[in-house]
Amino acid sequence: MTQSGYGNRQVSSWAFLVPFLLLFLAFLFVPMVYAFYSSLFINRMGQEVFVGFRNYLNAFQDAAFWGSVLNVIRYAVIQGVIMLVLSIALALLLDTRYARFKPFFRLVYFLPYAVPGVFASIMWGFLYSKPLDPLLQALHVDPLSSGALLYAIVNIATWEWAGYNMTLYIASLTGVSSEMYEAGVMDGCNEFQLAWYIKVPLLRPTIVMTIILSFIGSMQLFNEPFLLSALTPISQTFAPNLDIYSMAFGLTNLPYAATLSVILGAITIFISCVAMMVTRLIQGARSRRKHVALAVEV
Repeated sequence: MTQSGYGNRQVSSWAFLVPFLLLFLAFLFVPMVYAFYSSLFINRMGQEVFVGFRNYLNAFQDAAFWGSVLNVIRYAVIQGVIMLVLSIALALLLDTRYARFKPFFRLVYFLPYAVPGVFASIMWGFLYSKPLDPLLQALHVDPLSSGALLYAIVNIATWEWAGYNMTLYIASLTGVSSEMYEAGVMDGCNEFQLAWYIKVPLLRPTIVMTIILSFIGSMQLFNEPFLLSALTPISQTFAPNLDIYSMAFGLTNLPYAATLSVILGAITIFISCVAMMVTRLIQGARSRRKHVALAVEV
């Protein structure tokens, strides 16, 4: 290939990245830079006064904000574990030889994802309302009570996202060669052994990706508690985004709200990067153990 041809291919490759880069700059990078810039000021008598990192020093001493961060991390762990286990189980069940009407059930499980989060929260809000739900009245259960509210929101998020993650897992399993499964069957594996020893290990990269995406989505929790607050008292510090929204539009303290937004974004990026690094270390350790085992066998 000539030098000019190689250069043209490079230009064409970069051209495909232009739409992504434009959207990235317009909707992520520029807003983050502006939020950081705004966080360096305070509003004093209608004027913006530069104070440097004073807002960040105040934020690190804000017990209410850090309490909301811990609460949403607890929510992320509970909801992430339940949703991912359910998604994997549904994907494995639909991937068996004995499953019938697979396209129908894939569509049924995926449909909740097509419902906008606002509509889903409103719908579940009516289902959680005891005056409107005879079943809750008969069971004397109140999902909107302070002790059950977190799990009520976990249920909404799981209902919305389990089918989406299930679709990702099914797509990953579809790309696996059928010869691998046939070899397992010839070795005497039943459906459970095929799932545990072959399918789940092959799903690990997709599982890692969904775990990170699930955590990022959980840290953005806002719609569900905000809409359910019309039915039951919910503290503005239930989730960081609620706290930021209240600070920006309730107290009109935009610089401090920008400060909390920057800190929340940094926490999300940091934990996501740590999760990816830990995953790579685990995968590298497993790969080294396999090489050592093969070397010993040889």
